[in-house]
Amino acid sequence: MDTRPGFLPITISALHYAWESPEEACDRCRNEFGLDGIEFSVHEGAGRPHLLESEYDHIAPLGQAYGLQLSGHVWGDLPRLGAQGALAQLRPWLALSRHMAFTHLIAHGGSHDDRAAGLAAMADVLAEVAPEYAAAGVTLCIENHYAWEYHDCQELYGATGELEDLFARVESPGLGFCLDYGHSHMTGNTLELLQRVGHRLVYTHLADNLGEHDDHLMFGEGTVPWRDVLTATRDIGYCGPFTVEFPVRESAEPLKQCVAMVRNIYEKWDGGIFG
Repeated sequence: MDTRPGFLPITISALHYAWESPEEACDRCRNEFGLDGIEFSVHEGAGRPHLLESEYDHIAPLGQAYGLQLSGHVWGDLPRLGAQGALAQLRPWLALSRHMAFTHLIAHGGSHDDRAAGLAAMADVLAEVAPEYAAAGVTLCIENHYAWEYHDCQELYGATGELEDLFARVESPGLGFCLDYGHSHMTGNTLELLQRVGHRLVYTHLADNLGEHDDHLMFGEGTVPWRDVLTATRDIGYCGPFTVEFPVRESAEPLKQCVAMVRNIYEKWDGGIFG
């Protein structure tokens, strides 16, 4: 992670633009979009737009060659695996993160039909592995998700109190919070999350929607009040990464508008290192 004063990393999810090889993904990110890093999806056995297992050895050298920050997004319903199954998933994910030079690894909290039991089990598992992530220099980021009641998905960590309780239980720097603005727009708790869990915020996802479903619309096509939520994010002292998770397909113009807004808001900050 680049820590030079005034550096505001803006990165992009590789799930949301077209590429045929990791080299093309890096080239588009750096030279076409002018961004600072990539979040690659690691979903073993899946095809594009996820990384292929045969490409894992190439990611760290490519990141270094292009001067990009690298992070990963992993997939799996950890609570449904049980405690030992979840640990058996989280530790290989850590090994992959080290191998591919990911600084952050983003994961969902998963689902459980017994909400309290699922949250308790996840807290135990994350408390066990967080020091291992910290020792390896990787931050495991738990992303806020849909409300537990949404379409009977029974997703954990959509409510502010659930995340607040988790981070009170697990104080290790190996565990952090990933704020997905699209998900919090659906649950109506973006500002509350920033106020109550912002002290553990280490990563963000920029996604737009109309407030009901996870539409992943282009920047500005939804109803996320971007200037308000980004200003609130700045005001708690958060300095990135900001990771684009809206589609960049026919036109990169919405991406440019997003980047311009983020940088404009931070240029006006009186927090000491920007402006």
